[in-house]
Amino acid sequence: MTTDLLARLPDSTRVPDELVLSTALAGLLARLSAGPVLDPAASALVDQAVAVLRRPGFDTLLSMPQLAFEPFDYQRDTASTVLRRMRGRAILADEVGLGKTIEAGLILSELRLRGLAERTLVISPAGLVEQWRDELERKFSLPTAIVTGRSGVPDCHSGGPVLLVSLAAARRDPLRSELAGGGWDLVVADEAHRLRSANSASGKLIRALTARFLLLLTATPVENRLQDLYEMISLVAPGLLGTPTQFRTRYAAAGDDATSPRNLDELRVRTRQVMVRHRRSEVALRLPQRLAETVLVPPDSDEQALYTEVVERVRVHARGATPARGMALRSVSRLAGSTPAAAAPTLAKLGWTDLAARAEAITDPAKVRLLVRKLGEHTANGEKVLVFTAFRKTLDTVAESVRAAGIDATVYDGGLSRAEKESVISAFRDDVPVLLSTESAGEGRNLQFCHVMINLDLPWNPMQIEQRLGRLHRVGQTHDVLLTNLVSKGSIEERILHVLETKINMFELVVGELDMILGRIDDDFNFERAVFDAFAGADDDRAFARRMDEIGEGLVAARDTYLRSRLDVDALVGDEQQ
Repeated sequence: MTTDLLARLPDSTRVPDELVLSTALAGLLARLSAGPVLDPAASALVDQAVAVLRRPGFDTLLSMPQLAFEPFDYQRDTASTVLRRMRGRAILADEVGLGKTIEAGLILSELRLRGLAERTLVISPAGLVEQWRDELERKFSLPTAIVTGRSGVPDCHSGGPVLLVSLAAARRDPLRSELAGGGWDLVVADEAHRLRSANSASGKLIRALTARFLLLLTATPVENRLQDLYEMISLVAPGLLGTPTQFRTRYAAAGDDATSPRNLDELRVRTRQVMVRHRRSEVALRLPQRLAETVLVPPDSDEQALYTEVVERVRVHARGATPARGMALRSVSRLAGSTPAAAAPTLAKLGWTDLAARAEAITDPAKVRLLVRKLGEHTANGEKVLVFTAFRKTLDTVAESVRAAGIDATVYDGGLSRAEKESVISAFRDDVPVLLSTESAGEGRNLQFCHVMINLDLPWNPMQIEQRLGRLHRVGQTHDVLLTNLVSKGSIEERILHVLETKINMFELVVGELDMILGRIDDDFNFERAVFDAFAGADDDRAFARRMDEIGEGLVAARDTYLRSRLDVDALVGDEQQ
């Protein structure tokens, strides 16, 4: 007002503008000086509030520019839905193979970029820890650290790493107590159906952790029992379904059957508040075909004689063997199915020096000769080929034979440093047509630029077979994947493959479904151990075949249970996602 009045004075009496400004500023400073002393904490709070107000909402994903890949639309939509509507606490229940890890990574990245998830813990089965590390570091450019319990929990404040831990390690003290002792910004639990039971060690672990944001990843949050759904939802949204008694009264039908709950429409509405589920049919995601073939390779006469003698001795010595001796006998049985060279050192350790000498003398086995011929055919057609073996000794034998045939190949094994592994993969992608690898490339590596794979030997653990195939047959693969299994005729591996193919059509499953099936047989079921027990306890090959068929029937029942549970989840979530 003072300035307005001064502006109306004649020019001869007008005060210079500089004097007016100085006078006004002096008055302002006087009033400010007379005011209360500024509170630094309040000022900092105002600054934070301004920063939050300037930040885009969760409809805009700030992390997109830093990603090393392009997510699918449904994955971006899931991240926005979980952040905006579910407030960072949700169950990601997409069907197997649709990329729940990607969705969780997007949510994690977004919360971290916004300063909301400095302390982040990812819990997964032991076999998936390295895969999580690879996904977060490669695709999301996030630093990670694996927690083993031997060196304590690292500090992850101020840009520190995302912490990764196996479920087996996390549920054991003293690590369990250390993880439960501090609050977390975000906890991500993969294969979260293992955490449902509040009475299990895994269930007690997840309930002991405190986290502002919680993501549970599972394709099957329900396993026949409606109570399973209550346990899962109560982890991310306590009270949403009421007390256990209220839930049973309101929704449970006779026998707690998940296939026919009461008040289904109402239950679906509540379930969708915290659960996101996509099916392959909904997102139109079609992976290329798997074209699997098994080639039975007749062994040379000296190979056949050696293998027959090895398995006969194993059967005799396995009866009444100590646990340590039993492990050695199981190991040599697997090695003998690979190459004689692989079995030789263990045969010697068992004291079977005569068999070890015979094994060392076989330097050009039939399977390796066939492998070299197939590699020549594929590379002549300009195709890249990934070759897997379970054993380093076999890898050395194969590498020597392949190079002697003039085929350019690079070698990948667990003894390489991380930098060396990166170099080998880069060479395979850009220049070299053949990669020879042990199981280490079956864990966490994405090799979609290759679509031909040859298994020179087969692990007795079918999950390892699937992990191998999953390096090629995954989202991003643009060709049909050709898989060739080279199996010695008359071997234990031939019987294993027969069961897996005829009973559950293993090579037609989507990556991830096999784990769903095996996990339903028994908590303590170990396929490899079951195979060896069936072999060692059988008097002859016909008895062994009968025992393997019994294992196969168990797989069939587990597969049927998995398929029913998948339908149950679809029924409870419904066809619409809000």
